[in-house]
Amino acid sequence: MNIEQRRMRIYNLIKVKREVIVAELADYFAVSTMTIRRDLDSLENSGLIHREYGKALLVDDTVNETNFHSRSQNNHSAKMQIAAIAARHMKNVSSIYIDGSSTAYEFIRALPPDRRLTVFTNSAIALQYLSGFPSINVFVMGGLLARDNNTLDSEITANIAKNIFVDATVISCSGFSARGFFNDGITGSQIKKIMLENSQHNYLLADYSKFNSQGVFLINTWDAVDTLICDRAFDDETKKKITDCGVDVILGSDHV
Repeated sequence: MNIEQRRMRIYNLIKVKREVIVAELADYFAVSTMTIRRDLDSLENSGLIHREYGKALLVDDTVNETNFHSRSQNNHSAKMQIAAIAARHMKNVSSIYIDGSSTAYEFIRALPPDRRLTVFTNSAIALQYLSGFPSINVFVMGGLLARDNNTLDSEITANIAKNIFVDATVISCSGFSARGFFNDGITGSQIKKIMLENSQHNYLLADYSKFNSQGVFLINTWDAVDTLICDRAFDDETKKKITDCGVDVILGSDHV
């Protein structure tokens, strides 16, 4: 387990218990209390937890885990354009994972209603929408309902994800740059990372407003992505760095 994975697991434990003891975390993860304190310092600096002597408490994370409905209203037309392009790339795909993002939700809405497909998701809203299509088999990756009122995310969800392998993964992010792509909050980050590893082809859907917006958590570097779909062009230097990693960059402005 690397540092980032441990910190995600620590935060998930705090989300469930609301309060944890430093010594107990050190025993649980078989590391020193100094290591746990550094992990908690990182989570506190991100605004996710509050430290008190010998323990850590969950803060009100509604700022970090924005409500799904609020996110879905932002740059809606750009998300629809990106989603329509992504849907056209699914002709030879029979199984797919989609995350809890509003852009991925627009992607499933762009699929033909008679499309035969197996969809794996930890999005409650996607599950509700897809349940009306008899030709689409839906597997929901269960777990704790996050503060965004949509994403199912816990250790249970992660354990389920480890055993799922798909033709394609379709995800979004809160920001991307030459370095990689990010989430503002921790919700869903671990599941995204697992499914990026368990997929034959990875699609990142991100509208231009997310360019050079670096969130709190690095989901992954560009080596994990096969195709980036954005609604319009960003600077050539960043595009070259991304394409040099083997990523196919598709721009909505080229499809108008």
